[in-house]
Amino acid sequence: GSWVRMYARPGRAPQVIHSAKRFRGPTGLEEHVGFGIGMSLSVAEEGGALAFRSARYYVEFGGRRLWLPAALTPGRMTIVHREEADSSFSFHLTLDHPRLGRLIDQLASFRDVPG
Repeated sequence: GSWVRMYARPGRAPQVIHSAKRFRGPTGLEEHVGFGIGMSLSVAEEGGALAFRSARYYVEFGGRRLWLPAALTPGRMTIVHREEADSSFSFHLTLDHPRLGRLIDQLASFRDVPG
């Protein structure tokens, strides 16, 4: 399925992120983020939440896929989706590089928009 996330911040233009999950690859699930870049994902239920973790990164061009060695990736990405008590859901994204440490730690709350 496709995901569109809009991050609105006071005094700034909203940032829109598009991604698409598909059933493919060595783990059976991948996320394609655009420009031929994607990652295979592992998925697990953890404490009532869905946790997606990057397994391998790839670049596709000309119908060919190149799996990237770990040294050429941004690190391990973890995304946790949790349903909250107020019918919203939280989206917690972290990106941990093996040498540089935590590069991204983002927590957002979303509500589904009908339509």
